[in-house]
Amino acid sequence: MKFLLSATIILASPLIAAPVPLLRTAATVNGKMITTREVEQQLAPTVSMLLAKYPRRGDKFREAFAEARNEVLDELIEHKLVLSSLEEKNLQIPEYLVKQDVERFIRINFSGNQEEFRKYLKSIRMTRREFEKSQQEKILVQSFKRQQFKDVAPATDSEIKERYQKRSSDLRDRSKDVITFRKIYIPSIDQDNPVATQEDQLALAEKLAAEVKGGADFSSVAKSHSAGAFADKGGLWEDTLRSDLEVGFADIVFDSPEGAIVGPIKDRVGFTIVQVVKISTGPLPPFDAEMRERMRSEVEIEKRSGRYDEWIKMLKRNAIIRRNT
Repeated sequence: MKFLLSATIILASPLIAAPVPLLRTAATVNGKMITTREVEQQLAPTVSMLLAKYPRRGDKFREAFAEARNEVLDELIEHKLVLSSLEEKNLQIPEYLVKQDVERFIRINFSGNQEEFRKYLKSIRMTRREFEKSQQEKILVQSFKRQQFKDVAPATDSEIKERYQKRSSDLRDRSKDVITFRKIYIPSIDQDNPVATQEDQLALAEKLAAEVKGGADFSSVAKSHSAGAFADKGGLWEDTLRSDLEVGFADIVFDSPEGAIVGPIKDRVGFTIVQVVKISTGPLPPFDAEMRERMRSEVEIEKRSGRYDEWIKMLKRNAIIRRNT
């Protein structure tokens, strides 16, 4: 979500420095700080989706936000515990491996589009260098887990195949996901009724959502009220690629079952109600030798995770952890 900020430029004496915001503490682990900025960076993609899903930011939004924040903070605390333990071991990850991992992240999540990746970094208020450091730490933790907990039973053929099927939604080519849906779009500002406020427009969207969820014909309501494209066709968007939709919007509608009515969803210019008609997911990569090896590795990592979790519990018992609410 983008916000336009205006500022007045004030000429001041060069001796007067601009105030530097203090880092606030979300938690401490053995005296080492986890900042609220770290939490916000990890939480940013989830918050964007929640803001779109719950435009009134009521109780459901607050509950979902609190749950997501606690999960992120738990992960950061665990991460800090592991990194503190690894400092004594002086483990290092070559920089070229980190850069390869970042390029893979861009390829998988943004189809290799560097500009989209830069927009993503801007949305979570993170520099590329900070992102690379974060990925480096993740690789370091994974490497440690492989080394420290390597004596597990080898993955069986059935476990490898089961893992492949279980991971199908993540492994598929999401850029080729296709959806057919109907849409009712209510703009935040009604050009035909300039006295209508954004609150009025949201109330209208909520009223229409209640009508179609209550059984009113979606197509007819779209023809009568939608200001969006294809309103004359009942708001029908046929065979639309995931990549042609805004990321947050796409995540919400593709995660909804066929037949579901979702919304109103808020974006920067209005409110959208969606009826999911049909979803066709992108193809899975072939279960070739490379994929089999990848799944074998994942199965054995998961087996190691059980022992890793016990080790984390031990670290937590011996650590001094303080959370700030």
